[in-house]
Amino acid sequence: MLKNEFKRDCASFHLKDRNVKHIRVSDAQKVYDVYDFKEEIGHGTFGIVVLAVEKSNTKQWAVKIVHKNIAGATKLIEVNREIQILKVVDHQNIIYLSKVYESPKKLYMVLELCKAELYKIYKHSKPLSEKVTRRVIYQLADAVSYLHKNDVVHRDIKMENILIADNPKNHNDEYFIKLTDFGLSIVKEGVGIQSLMKDYCGTVLYMPPEILQMKTYSELCDVWSIGIIMYMMLYGSNPFYNQNEEILMHNICFEEPKYITEGVSEQAIQLLKCILEKDPVQRMTASQIKEHPWISEKEGQSLSRGQNIVEMMKQFRFEMNSLTDRKSRGMSIICDGLELPSLSNTKLVKAGIKRSTTKVHKDK
Repeated sequence: MLKNEFKRDCASFHLKDRNVKHIRVSDAQKVYDVYDFKEEIGHGTFGIVVLAVEKSNTKQWAVKIVHKNIAGATKLIEVNREIQILKVVDHQNIIYLSKVYESPKKLYMVLELCKAELYKIYKHSKPLSEKVTRRVIYQLADAVSYLHKNDVVHRDIKMENILIADNPKNHNDEYFIKLTDFGLSIVKEGVGIQSLMKDYCGTVLYMPPEILQMKTYSELCDVWSIGIIMYMMLYGSNPFYNQNEEILMHNICFEEPKYITEGVSEQAIQLLKCILEKDPVQRMTASQIKEHPWISEKEGQSLSRGQNIVEMMKQFRFEMNSLTDRKSRGMSIICDGLELPSLSNTKLVKAGIKRSTTKVHKDK
């Protein structure tokens, strides 16, 4: 099953393979012969991230070690999907995969070493300045625009998945970011309505209304997540946060963020409103974010939404067709994400979200 998933994902890529070596070893000791493993620098449910030094040249790496037996089939599909995507993407703001080692019991992903996590910086220094926020959002939009142009949708963009690295071209750049964790990413297939997605996945705080409302959705789900990060950096809090899960989902779907003008410029707020647009037809694209005057700092430059009118009309037709399609046959949603809420009918009703015939299947 994993091999079939591998082949299907590979066949969908428009990008050229970077020829990243995937080395299969019979004994894990062969990996330890190449790298000197130091301290643990991260951990998760299915594995750890360890600082490793390449013995031949003393170069430092972050090695993500996944225990196959603990992870299980579903998680391994996510890991394999992440590996396949990282083997082909080539962007300065996307984490770099050097090699993959695979033993009978473990997977070793040799990744570039980063120095910090954006979320930890945010927690310590929130809110962040417009200058810092602008720098981060531009890079993030550039990386996401690159992914979308190549039919890759991340689907789990959040602060915890943005790392800070050294900029080889500018050592004074303190906010050179790397987008990471592509386990929930997907390569779009088909055109038109066939390219829309329906899997319910991601992290609720960063999820757009269309996913919570069980609609088919496009790559613009990533743009919404960029808006959440931008708002958090500027204001120091999530625009929809509530400890109560039902209220949180209701806020995302039906409430508008509070845009306080004190300490935040009008241009920044105007951009936020274009990104955190609940209707994906009207939502700005990742490419358009880069052209906004708040990002480009070109005063008087107007944002041309007219250039995107054809795309917007296509999105509108997609949404209308998907609504009709769902009414006629119902929709099966696969819950393959992390940190998902328990979406019972009761909770959705309390949140004001209608879910009639939709079935939710949880893969464990």
